[in-house]
Amino acid sequence: MKSKNEQYSLRLQYTEEASKFYCRKMEKLIERDKHELRGYIPDGKGGVRSELPATLMYRIDTLMSADGHRLYEFLIEYDTDTPAEGIYYGCRGITVDGYDHVQEIDKFSQEREIVLPEMCRILNNTFPLKDFSHRFKLPDNADDDTYWLFWITLNEEEDIKKVGVTATTIIRNVFRRYLNGDTLPGGELPEKKFEKSSTCFTDETYQSLLKVIQYKRLDKKVDPQRTAEARETFERFLVGAEHQRLIARDPNYPRAWRMQTKDRVDFGRMMIALFEYLYDRGLINKEFKTYERNETFYVPWKALFKVFLDIDGNVYTTALKTQAMRPTKSKRMEKEKAEWQKVIEECLNN
Repeated sequence: MKSKNEQYSLRLQYTEEASKFYCRKMEKLIERDKHELRGYIPDGKGGVRSELPATLMYRIDTLMSADGHRLYEFLIEYDTDTPAEGIYYGCRGITVDGYDHVQEIDKFSQEREIVLPEMCRILNNTFPLKDFSHRFKLPDNADDDTYWLFWITLNEEEDIKKVGVTATTIIRNVFRRYLNGDTLPGGELPEKKFEKSSTCFTDETYQSLLKVIQYKRLDKKVDPQRTAEARETFERFLVGAEHQRLIARDPNYPRAWRMQTKDRVDFGRMMIALFEYLYDRGLINKEFKTYERNETFYVPWKALFKVFLDIDGNVYTTALKTQAMRPTKSKRMEKEKAEWQKVIEECLNN
């Protein structure tokens, strides 16, 4: 059994190793001088109250309350002693020397409730694929006459400049408006409404794909018989395509297939041929214009991209749709189209 000193040395070694990733990320915020990331607490009068040597801090211009009692620091921060916390950003309040910290905390808390709804709205609008309504973390301490009004964890995949600096600047701008006397809209934090299926490559997303394969009558109601046949044909195609080694199940996901050909456009061509087959047999009729014929048929690209991957396991993007639907005027392209139609029939007749 290791001694306490050995255990401490080992812990320190792994802490330093884990910390390197976040330190490198923080250093992207500065040009050359690491002193720019110096951690300290100001006293509110131009001096420094205390140094924080284990903390890296990136500051965006500090604001002061109209009565001169409170400072508002807008920080991107990382504590090298606690790498598990990662990098976080937000607003830290500081009570200026000479004023009662408990009273100023009450004021900080009141102000937080005023600014958060507007702040969340702007952050959600700026980052359309993120929902900040559940990301604000509230303080659990009020040490050294400081008080974090809130902070937000910078996720591992998020760019420290594009997300961290942008979000922190937005936070400061909202505070500046409030401190300048602007009236901010209150209410609850605006929660963003994402698609019901926010996951990909699951049983749920596969069922969502099947659901959009349908035939609607003139009265806009789904024809159950044709729709059932269309879905059965689609699933029969998957079995045949696996047998023909065009696609293969990806065991890394609950429900996903990988194309087995190198050309990414093959997937688009194959799906156009498949849904054209369903359309020609009166099994689907939802409109989707193509460059290849005057008639229209439906290819549910968005749903397909949540179920199929390319041969390397990468997701398809909307650019593939345009590439696959380009005009087929040349003899070579017409031949390619006929070949894919033949492939579809072979898979279905397997």
